[in-house]
Amino acid sequence: MLGNIAIISSGLTLDQQRLEASAHNTANLNTRPSAVLRSEAREGVQGGVEGGMVAGEGPADPVVESVEQITLSHQATALKKTLQTQSDMVGQLLALEA
Repeated sequence: MLGNIAIISSGLTLDQQRLEASAHNTANLNTRPSAVLRSEAREGVQGGVEGGMVAGEGPADPVVESVEQITLSHQATALKKTLQTQSDMVGQLLALEA
């Protein structure tokens, strides 16, 4: 059950990387030439996800970057709620054992 916390944590870490890439792309919208950054995700060895930054193709699209940032905000909120629920469940189980 505690493994779920590691999975949620890896998701939050990946979201942070994706947000950093989007922030870079947004900051460099008017800078030519500028490498567009993307965050690629893959399944982690111990579960969860791992990510890394890679150079993307073409110029950054401000609409795509805005949607990415809004999506990441909602995803981080959902992961936070999942983490809180997991914490509450563990607390209840420990209370039952006491």
